Amino acid sequence: MTTVPPSQSPTTPSPPTPDDENLKTFIDDPEADIILRSCDSQEFHVLKLYIIRSSPVLGRQIQLMQAISDPSQPAISTDVGPLLPVLQLSDNGAILSTLLTFIFPLPAVLPPILEETMELLSVAQKYEMVSVLACIRGCISLKQPPLICPETAFRAYSLAQKLGLRHEAAQAARITLTFALNLEDKLDAMPGVYLHELWKYHQSVQRNLLSAVNDFRESAAGGTLTGLTCVNLTRRRTPKWLDDYIASIAQTPSYFDIMEFQTTLACHVSTDGCKQCLSVPRQTMHTFWTALTNFINENIAKASVVNMSFCDSCNNDVQAESSLSFLGLGCETRSQDHIYPPDIPSLPDSLSISEADIIIQSSDSVKFRVHKLILASASQLFKDMFSLPQPPNEIVDGLHVLHMSEDAELVRALITTLYPIPSEIPVTYDRALSLLAACQKYDMPAVQSSIRAEISYRKLMPQTGEEVFRAYAIASRNRLSPETSIAAHLTLDYPMTFEYIGSELREFEGRALQDLVTFRRSRQDDVISCFESFLDVDNGPSIILIGCPTSSPSFTSHGWAGRTRTRMKSRERFQERILPPWLSNIFTAQIAKLKTFTNPLIRPLDIREKCLAALRSHATGRDPRLVRDSASAENEFYLHVHFSKGEEYFTRLEEELALARDKVSSAFAL
Repeated sequence: MTTVPPSQSPTTPSPPTPDDENLKTFIDDPEADIILRSCDSQEFHVLKLYIIRSSPVLGRQIQLMQAISDPSQPAISTDVGPLLPVLQLSDNGAILSTLLTFIFPLPAVLPPILEETMELLSVAQKYEMVSVLACIRGCISLKQPPLICPETAFRAYSLAQKLGLRHEAAQAARITLTFALNLEDKLDAMPGVYLHELWKYHQSVQRNLLSAVNDFRESAAGGTLTGLTCVNLTRRRTPKWLDDYIASIAQTPSYFDIMEFQTTLACHVSTDGCKQCLSVPRQTMHTFWTALTNFINENIAKASVVNMSFCDSCNNDVQAESSLSFLGLGCETRSQDHIYPPDIPSLPDSLSISEADIIIQSSDSVKFRVHKLILASASQLFKDMFSLPQPPNEIVDGLHVLHMSEDAELVRALITTLYPIPSEIPVTYDRALSLLAACQKYDMPAVQSSIRAEISYRKLMPQTGEEVFRAYAIASRNRLSPETSIAAHLTLDYPMTFEYIGSELREFEGRALQDLVTFRRSRQDDVISCFESFLDVDNGPSIILIGCPTSSPSFTSHGWAGRTRTRMKSRERFQERILPPWLSNIFTAQIAKLKTFTNPLIRPLDIREKCLAALRSHATGRDPRLVRDSASAENEFYLHVHFSKGEEYFTRLEEELALARDKVSSAFAL
């Protein structure tokens, strides 16, 4: 406990309200008996009675301060009054001054921006200020425009998850239902663990609606619009467009919107020419919409509440991992996620540890005897550490114990790379990434390079889409630039959807997911440009295929029109600049496919086979009437092109497609 004179405040808190005099009465109270000090050294001289009554947590801290003080010693006084006890808090002065407006009898003040308001709620929750928290939320509910609205829902949800605000997280998650949840939209660098929980919430709402939609159709509320004279009715005598709209809401909750409803009605009227649905009484339509709204809200309320237990533990892990000391060197590899065998083998027999002078203990309490000199020669971090006086810590057999945050499997693998013995790299790619991350953390560039060489020699790579996305998340989290780029390129072979990535989405941190989305969009654009260049019959490589007889619009089911015409006119028709449909259809289909963000990109090795398969299909599946008149000319044309320039053409197509896919992104140059 520290004490300062009541009038000697080092800084003046930023005024949170125009009514500065009223606030000053309470935060600079001449009768104050305690000082609250913020993390940025702002001080508030207040009456502790208000603080104790509003917060059990702060009340206990004040009682503890009083208990450890010596009651037999008289209070020290100065010219300005007695020295006051100081309660040091971890919150900044701006938030504390705003919080005090809800504790003292003052006009309550809300911060001007979303982030500060969320932080205010978090501080009130941290100090268990139940009544204050309710008052803050009451003021927020009166705010116009609302604090959490469609424009801020995703950001508010992420902040609420980060700060442990369940009420606000659930509220924001409910509002995000007005959007179709896509990986490429509304991310705002949201951590993957939060996004995964939000996706599960959307899935839960969708399941509830799908399971209950038939009950609504059969209910009296759902039958509000039965008996209409619509031109297209269901067996329940309800308009089919309305039945389809209800089904679309169950499939995609974001369609529950009055504008979507009116648009569906307008499309029905214009497409089916139905005038009867326009004459439905306004009150009847209002009754139906009210019933539908109640049905939707009831089923949304049944959905799983946003799960925040994992997020809370994740935040705690981040705080625990931020420290770097002799006894614990941080934890970036998350080795606790791996299931280890119960018996970790000892170091290889070929490794002599008779003169070991330090013990390394893994996170699962396995001890390894090694040499300081070996550690110091491989790692500048260990070299600097051993050059400093070592703090008192655990000693076994006269040797200091160095606690490391990696598990025994990784520590053992790391030790084998430091000594002149065969190294033992983990057999799975994600564990090999964890070993590379350990080398990076301990500043072992040479060891890291040798491990990368071993991984490359063994062709150790992720084998499934799930492993690929997990590898990208692990590499990005541990700032392994080459591996992040490699994994990002491998993800192009797989769909990028919530369903496909699944629980691996939890592994994504920071901007990793947003960087991957940006990278994928860029590669899709480059691949589209590649195919468009091959569709260019004037300047592109496909100019060699111009002249296919059946590509000409002049070629009909009767063969060449006017075969008796002059050879010059036949040659002009033969040279019309039209790409053969069997080839242009492949390129246009690939371009259309790439317009959908989630689709994988075609592999360069697959494009040649696809083109040749289309050519074979074209040659064998033509109209028999065409075969008789054109087979000789067309076969002669394709044989000439294929044998003279075909290999060069397809090789160039593969190379340019690979170049478009394999461009290095600056986002991964960490």
